Amino acid sequence: MKVALETLLASAPYLKGLAGRHADWFAAARKLSPDTALAAVLDQVAKAGQAAATEDEIGRELRIAKGRAALLAAVSEVEGRWTTAQSTAALSDLADAALEAGLEVLLRLAAARGLTEATAMNSGLALFALGKHGGRELNYSSDIDIVAFFDPDKGAVKERGEETKFFTRIVQRLASLMQDRTEHGYVFRTDLRLRPDPGATPVALPTEAALAYYESRGQNWERAAWIKARPCAGDKQVAERFLKDLAPYVWRKHLDFATIADIQAMKRQINITKNVGDARVAGHNVKLGLGGIREIEFFTQTQQLIAGGRDQALRVRPTAMALKALAAANWISRRAAEDLTRIYWFLRAVENRLQMLRDEQTHVMPEAEADIAVIGTLMGQRDLQAFETAYRTALNQVVGYYSDLFAEGESLAAGGGNLVFTGSDDDPETIETLSGMGFKDPSKAIATVKKWHYGGYAATRAAAARAHLTELLPALLSTISGAGNPDEALARFDHFLSRLPSGVQLFALLRNHENLRSLLVALMASAPRMADAVIHRAHVMDGLIDPAFADDVRRREILLGKIEAFFADARDYQDVIDRARIIGQEQMFLIAAGLLAGSMDAARAGEQFTTLAEALLTRLFDAVRREFEKRHGVVPGARVALLAFGKMASREMTARSDLDFIMLYDTAGADESDGERPLAASQYYARLTQRLLAALSAPTSEGVLYEADMRLRPSGNAGPLATSLLGFIQYHHESAWTWEHLALSRARVVYADGELGAKVDATVAEILSRPRDSAKTIDDVLTMRALMSKERPPRHAFDLKLEAGGLVDLEFIAQSAQLVAGGTVAAPQATTGVVLRRLAETGLAPEGLRLAEILELYSTVLQVMSAALADPFKEEGWTEAFRELLAQRTNTPNFERLAADVREMEAEVSAAAAAWYAKARGL
Repeated sequence: MKVALETLLASAPYLKGLAGRHADWFAAARKLSPDTALAAVLDQVAKAGQAAATEDEIGRELRIAKGRAALLAAVSEVEGRWTTAQSTAALSDLADAALEAGLEVLLRLAAARGLTEATAMNSGLALFALGKHGGRELNYSSDIDIVAFFDPDKGAVKERGEETKFFTRIVQRLASLMQDRTEHGYVFRTDLRLRPDPGATPVALPTEAALAYYESRGQNWERAAWIKARPCAGDKQVAERFLKDLAPYVWRKHLDFATIADIQAMKRQINITKNVGDARVAGHNVKLGLGGIREIEFFTQTQQLIAGGRDQALRVRPTAMALKALAAANWISRRAAEDLTRIYWFLRAVENRLQMLRDEQTHVMPEAEADIAVIGTLMGQRDLQAFETAYRTALNQVVGYYSDLFAEGESLAAGGGNLVFTGSDDDPETIETLSGMGFKDPSKAIATVKKWHYGGYAATRAAAARAHLTELLPALLSTISGAGNPDEALARFDHFLSRLPSGVQLFALLRNHENLRSLLVALMASAPRMADAVIHRAHVMDGLIDPAFADDVRRREILLGKIEAFFADARDYQDVIDRARIIGQEQMFLIAAGLLAGSMDAARAGEQFTTLAEALLTRLFDAVRREFEKRHGVVPGARVALLAFGKMASREMTARSDLDFIMLYDTAGADESDGERPLAASQYYARLTQRLLAALSAPTSEGVLYEADMRLRPSGNAGPLATSLLGFIQYHHESAWTWEHLALSRARVVYADGELGAKVDATVAEILSRPRDSAKTIDDVLTMRALMSKERPPRHAFDLKLEAGGLVDLEFIAQSAQLVAGGTVAAPQATTGVVLRRLAETGLAPEGLRLAEILELYSTVLQVMSAALADPFKEEGWTEAFRELLAQRTNTPNFERLAADVREMEAEVSAAAAAWYAKARGL
């Protein structure tokens, strides 16, 4: 049913105003066919492009033409003289003509300034229309999506090397010419953001740069956008050549599973399912809502992307033509093509009428019945109920076809809200969803995620990585939203991604394991060292997948079993070296994760770190030894032992501990080895030690395993790398300093041939049990502690090792007790905690039990700092999240209370140390 002109103008203030401004033209145009009237408008635009002398002049002509074409299109469509398809094509043709005319004038003005001699046709600058403009389906108040590329080899710009600058200015001026409002209105709002990576690129790009972007970093939603791309102005020869070169990117010969998954993800990002209830009329978004225009377009474009690489007949721009082509190729039924085409133009007609009332870029149906009735009337349906029924029926039909396109796949929604990050505009519902999730700056969050999708980081450049990330995003953002401060947590994750070399493996893991997502987000907040470990070795997270992780990580026998099994498949010596690093890094990460997650306490973590180090050291030594013997043989009858010191000896290692050990050997009188290249015994074991140090510390493709510290060998760094047992005994009897005997008090054999281990233990016990001057020994201890305070002052308020009253003071109490009261203590080579308790039990130091409690808290703090922080003594690592973690692991109400407790404990330790030393002098 046709609608009377009077009804239209009465309903549409915008059109009534146009009819008044262009009254004479409109009266004359009414006597012509719409096609003839449009042709005259377009002809006038072309003439203006050739004749206009200034930007103001061409701007005025284009705005007059737009007003007339808009009036013509609206009246002709509503009266039934044009279909909606003809009306949208007319507006698209006007946009083409306006861009061409404006570009022609701008280039002519540039030529007058001596910058170029080119016209639009031979300038090398190609303008492409994307979206509905590209498909000649421009809706009534739509903006136009323009992308501009140029061929610098056309030589259109006089000054070589200035092409980007020149064409960028031209395109910017052209956009202003289109969209700036004057007393004559505007031509078209112009969007330039569909170009490659719009946040980082100029508005005009060289064609080669554009191709390089699409081939390496282009996303599937951009492929969908280029389905409709059409040269609309400028150098058509350059444009057609570019489209030909781009075709392999848009139209793939083969689709791998990751690409198909990404297409599915694009579809699900609209966040509409078949279970959301009946379609509605009031307030419905005819473009983006349930059963709307976007669903028809996506239904069509998705299948074009899947099949268009093999069937060129599907490479068509207009939606209706594409649906017809899909039916002809049996991708969809003929009934589906007919239904969707009819509904598409019905919804586009509704959209046009919504917009032509006031020239508003709206897609939302009114809420009030009276306003809905106006739209129904302009659609030729005066019965409101009949219009609403037709509208709902159309939407429900689209939902049926659309929902069946990809039935499988997880939701890309979060809490029932949209999470859409494709395209150039921020999706309003996504902003609402993110706000509801606690993001204070949802637009910034959207920009961050879009940067990932644009392949802005190495971790997101691979198509497979982006496919996994798309699927991961809803769950990841939900996890981040629960982190206390979502904006800060997202910023940390963004920083993490910026440093991650590859994302495929990690994104796949995080998609499938909620506990890993939560842990990783928590680690980034409170444990940057752990996050760094994931960046450099994503495989370290593998072990966290095991449901038994929380229990297994605490058990020594399981840890040893994993190490044994991992080494069992080693192929050769280099493989042993690499496997040691792989299993070492993974298990260190898991032990640290168990500690930070509260699955085990600091003492058990120290034992597990030590078990790991000891196991890897001994297995590497076996491998080094076998390899070394291939060339140099063995020293007949000789035996070797590794004697551990420090945290390794006391089984209190942390995630950052070095290996403190020395190599001892007993030659049984042999002078040299018996291999192909024999070595003197001392040289043999020195070189063997060098090989072991390299196996531990040399960087390989798998990283470094441990740093090794051998300064506790006789004569320190000045002495040989390996020491004979005889030399060791002689040194400690004749030359050793008191501090070396302090270190020896908790030394432990971790590897030995035959009975040599027992022999070394007996030697250490004999050295420690020798009578000594207690007063002199205590004076030596105090002198050494004073020297440490001077040369190694605390670096941080929580440098609990070096702070006065810190860990060193507790260790010195225990170690000095072993030297001056070892017989009474009766705990040779025991840990600091055991010795402190024995001091209480024997009455030597009544505060011993309290000191042991303080030691436990210090150890917990130091273990957590070592596991969580890349540099424990730099204040930036001490985030609120880390402080809260530290308080939790020490069972303290909050960090402020912990800090106060530590200060009190340091005072207690200092007082107890002074009392102990005073008493120890007289023992």
